[in-house]
Amino acid sequence: MKRFVSCAMAVMLGTMALSGCTTSNQQTQAAATETVASEKTEEAKAEETKKEEAETSAADTTKEYAVKPRKITDRTVKLGLIPVTMNTAYTMTINGAKKQIEATGDKIELIVQAPSSNASTITEQGNIMETMIQQGVDAIALATESDETMLPYLREAAEADIPVFLFNMTEINEENIYYVSSIGYDQEKAGYEIGQWINENLGNEAQKIAVLEGYAGIVNTKRMDGFKAALADNENLEIVASQTADWTREKGQSVTESILTSNPDITVLYGPYDEMVLGGLTVIKERNLLDQVAAIGFGCTKDGVAAIEAGEMQATIDVGEYGTGFDIVDAVTDFCINGKEVEKVINRPSKVYDKTNLSELDRVIFE
Repeated sequence: MKRFVSCAMAVMLGTMALSGCTTSNQQTQAAATETVASEKTEEAKAEETKKEEAETSAADTTKEYAVKPRKITDRTVKLGLIPVTMNTAYTMTINGAKKQIEATGDKIELIVQAPSSNASTITEQGNIMETMIQQGVDAIALATESDETMLPYLREAAEADIPVFLFNMTEINEENIYYVSSIGYDQEKAGYEIGQWINENLGNEAQKIAVLEGYAGIVNTKRMDGFKAALADNENLEIVASQTADWTREKGQSVTESILTSNPDITVLYGPYDEMVLGGLTVIKERNLLDQVAAIGFGCTKDGVAAIEAGEMQATIDVGEYGTGFDIVDAVTDFCINGKEVEKVINRPSKVYDKTNLSELDRVIFE
């Protein structure tokens, strides 16, 4: 009898132990299942967030510009103008803007602020733009390397209901909803046109070309792409040296010194901005190489034109820097005073000038 009871108790204890193990395993499995489910939920949420952000980003480039035309007629419109830096080209644009403001009744107050140098442009432009937004200007005209780079500040201006007009740009996203209009000229086409002048006027004989390039960036790239495309099919035109001269006359002089030391037989000196070429021209004259080296510029500056008249530079191209100032004022007037929409892209034609057609150049652009 005792043996039977003992056996029975053993069976009961075994069953309880098995039951306890099963319960423990079930709890562990349940906990693991809940963890996996939780992780899947978090992953799903993260994926959904990414999807929403992507949709929002896509929507930003397809919806219409939030800032609308307005009629400000009870006070002077404050226009903040931010160039890449202060140089001859931007001074021409500013002078054109001032001239047109005066001609249209002084309805606009022009506030100009520029970065201290090309090297600090992006950082300083952002700070300048934020300050102008806080000061409550009515419109902003901005020249920069890329509208995509300045997108956070363009968005900030739009949120403050301040219209932005880009100018002297090289590459723009026409679907970008954070600016009203891009004003200026086709920089790659202008590079092609001055290159074509070399092709047509000097391309019949072998030429060794030295190039003074601006700072690395989209402006320099576009002008150089057009220039190289114009030379591509002519075997007589060979680029033997190409160095950065930072858009300045001083650097143009020092770089030309270096190039001529390594390549004393160059026959053409080109730069996508007159100032660099004028610096190089100083070296060419010092070495008595005016008869050997043809100097070709870009931008139709006052000193560049004077060098052509003196027979020291052969050609330059007017890209409408002065007229761009007029176009900026006209666009701001239409959008902010007359309450009208303006074209998304407003470009002026460019024109090459040499000794044969300088008489056609309107010198008012130098006032």
